[in-house]
Amino acid sequence: MTTTSATAQPRQQGRPVLGAISGLLFGFFLALDLMMLGTISLSSLLVVALPILGLVGGAALGRWSPIGR
Repeated sequence: MTTTSATAQPRQQGRPVLGAISGLLFGFFLALDLMMLGTISLSSLLVVALPILGLVGGAALGRWSPIGR
């Protein structure tokens, strides 16, 4: 015999925090690699923009991803 709960559990919609952390790390290491290879200089705006874009993109992909559904 199984019992059911009277309250319904909300459906989980992806993992946006995990995606944001992963995207931030990806953007940080991408900027670091491009600096080390001499593609961009340290004073370039991309050094700051790539981690921020990774954070936003990772959070969006984590929210939209079908993993865990």
